Amino acid sequence: MMKKLLLGSTALVVGGLMAAPAMAADPIKLGVGGYYTFYAIAGGIQSTYATNGTWAQYKGLNFQQEGEIHFIGQTKLDNGTSVGVHVELEGWAQGSTSTSGAAWIDEAFLFAFGDWGRVEFGARDPATYRMYYGTPSALIGFGAVQHNSNFAWANQSVIANNKAWFHATTTTNAGQFQDAQGINYFTPRFQGLQIGVGYRPKVNVNPQGGAGSGLGVGPGSGTTGVCGYTNATSSPNCLTNDYSYQDVFDVGANYLNKFGDVTVALYGAFLYGSFIPGNQPFAGAANLSTGANATAWKQWVVGAQVGFKGFTLGGALGWDNQGLGSNYYTGQNNDTRFYTAGLMYETGPWQMSFGWTGSYNNNGNGSVGCNQIAVNSATCTNPAATGVPGVNSTAFGNGSNPANLSFGQESVNKWELGVNYALGPGVKLTGGGLLYSASGPSAAVSGNSWGLLLGMDLRF
Repeated sequence: MMKKLLLGSTALVVGGLMAAPAMAADPIKLGVGGYYTFYAIAGGIQSTYATNGTWAQYKGLNFQQEGEIHFIGQTKLDNGTSVGVHVELEGWAQGSTSTSGAAWIDEAFLFAFGDWGRVEFGARDPATYRMYYGTPSALIGFGAVQHNSNFAWANQSVIANNKAWFHATTTTNAGQFQDAQGINYFTPRFQGLQIGVGYRPKVNVNPQGGAGSGLGVGPGSGTTGVCGYTNATSSPNCLTNDYSYQDVFDVGANYLNKFGDVTVALYGAFLYGSFIPGNQPFAGAANLSTGANATAWKQWVVGAQVGFKGFTLGGALGWDNQGLGSNYYTGQNNDTRFYTAGLMYETGPWQMSFGWTGSYNNNGNGSVGCNQIAVNSATCTNPAATGVPGVNSTAFGNGSNPANLSFGQESVNKWELGVNYALGPGVKLTGGGLLYSASGPSAAVSGNSWGLLLGMDLRF
């Protein structure tokens, strides 16, 4: 889902909506907008080999696409407040069913703004996710902000199991909490400074401790009609005792200014979400076989950009506890630290960039082994665990013997080269190159890939 990251100075305050009733000069009329991005990617993805001799091998050529159709309408009330609606229809089939999987509608929210700020209510990205300033990118759909998980060129076992993967693609705040029902508020920009806050009563997001943590947290982010679903939906009530993350707050600020030919953008943000266990305290909150346990979700990110005569230099760094506490047995945490930096140059219709992102996870829960890869699958599986930790060795490590549970840092480094050229209004030719290097103590979390990209991006 392509996300617009830069917010203008307009933002609204709830107080503006509570003024005396006023009739709008014109009724709301919906307009149509959106985008469509297509890539052909050629390169190589390293195979994954399991201990039983099975393996996953990847084709070196692929087509990738992603797009949305946006329906947007607004009107301006007599008191000066503008009120509107925004609905995003996915422009490609995602294979969802009626109850689970990806949804056909992405974001759907109401908004209002005036000279006192901006408020948004509904299925919308958190405020601090969109206020981000960090590494710039000319490779549309990639960059330091993951616009869509469909745009990737990497080993599937790495994507599923390496706990550092997410922040190799997403270096802004609150990236895991996109589109859940909530409310955002942005202050007006004053002397270059704008503050944004967001709140979501509940979000059904699994902690990113990697496959094999064994935690049964929440009803799952892919279940429509359940409170906390991370896409546009509605629910009649919200359970509290279902092992989910609740009362998720994010707060951040950015600062924009210009000093002669030099432009400056600064960004900082923080997120906190409580973890609420259920009526069987250890069932979803902790796994006594693996030692994994869920806790309050915390993360922060800071970033900056400096521009001068067509050049933009930017970077960011952040920390995320992945929604997990320290492992009961190893005493090690599962925190991820991530860093990114890049340079972009713009001249006329051209944009060119080079960037790097490094993500490093402490791996307190250990890396799963790779015992078997099934037919038509690209991820590793392990036999089920039995016994008692410290007594029966097969119980520790999410279903494998000690030789298959490995410890040590998991990491992903990404290098990216991007170029785009504006052929005309709303039409860009885009391309570049990607190199991912994923490493860790297990074959399930390791593997390199590289790719060359050529595509088009349309805006309407």
